[in-house]
Amino acid sequence: METGQYLNIQIINKISLMPKKIIKITEKIQKQQNEPVIILANPQLGHNIGAVARVMANFDLYKLRLVSPRDSWLADDTYSSASGASGILDHSGVFDNVGDSIYDLDFVYATTARRRDLIKEVLSPKSAAKDIRMRIKDGQKIGLLFGGEKSGLSNDELSYADTIITAPVNPEFASLNLAQAVCVIAYEFYSSAEKGELGRITDSDKGRIEGLPMEKTRSANKHEYIHFIEFLEKALDDTDFFYPPEKKTMMLNNIKGMFQRQNLTQKDIKILFGIFKHIIGE
Repeated sequence: METGQYLNIQIINKISLMPKKIIKITEKIQKQQNEPVIILANPQLGHNIGAVARVMANFDLYKLRLVSPRDSWLADDTYSSASGASGILDHSGVFDNVGDSIYDLDFVYATTARRRDLIKEVLSPKSAAKDIRMRIKDGQKIGLLFGGEKSGLSNDELSYADTIITAPVNPEFASLNLAQAVCVIAYEFYSSAEKGELGRITDSDKGRIEGLPMEKTRSANKHEYIHFIEFLEKALDDTDFFYPPEKKTMMLNNIKGMFQRQNLTQKDIKILFGIFKHIIGE
C-alpha cells in the first residue's frame, strides 16, 4: 500500500462514468503491480488531473500521486475528464512536497523541455521506456515526475530526479499540456512491452494486431486468381477491349500484374466477380 495522506472518497456511481470500467480499474489498483508511479507536482486544474487519470488507464498505469494540488482540484470536471478512470483519482496520494512523494522509490525520471543548469542524463521517451523496463525487471520502484501547467518543474524539484526525459517536439513550440506529456511517456512505456495487441479489447472485440486482418477471409490462391483473370479476359474480349488485337498479350499481362500487386483476398475475388458480372449484365 502506498504512503502519504490518502483520499477517502466513495466512487461516484454515475452511468456516464461506466461502472464496469471503474470496477476493472479498482481491481487493477488493488493488485499493486510493480509499475511506474505518475507524480504531478503542483497541478493547477482539476480537468487536467482527470485527463491524466484517463491517459493512465489507457496505458495500464494506475498509481497517481499529487504534490500540492489546488484545493479545488477534486471537482465534477475532474471526474468528468477522467471518463471512467475515477478509481485512479479515488486512490491517489496527496503530498506536501516532491521529496515526500518519492521517498519510497528507487529511481525517478522527470520530464522537461527546457535546458537546465543541471548535469543529468537526458533520454527520449522511447529510450526511457526501455530503461524503465530494465529497472522494473531488477525490482526497482520507478517514479515519473511531471511539472504543473504554469511553469513545469522547478530546478529544486528536478534535483530529486535521476534522469530527465525530453520528447522530440517542434523546437519552436515545445510546450505540452500536462495530460499530453503524460500520454507521450505512458504510450512509449506501454508499447515497449511488445504485447502486439492494438485498440479496444472486450468480450466482443478481440482487439487488433499489425497487418492485414484475415479472420474472416484468406489470401486468394492461384486457382481463384487465374479463374478470375480468365473470366475477365473473356469479358474484355466480348466487348472488343483489346485493340489493336496484336497488343492483347501485352495489355493482358499488364492487367494481370495490376491485380497481382493488390494481394487480393478470397473475399476480394468474389466482390470483383460480382462487380464485373453486374457491369456486363450476367
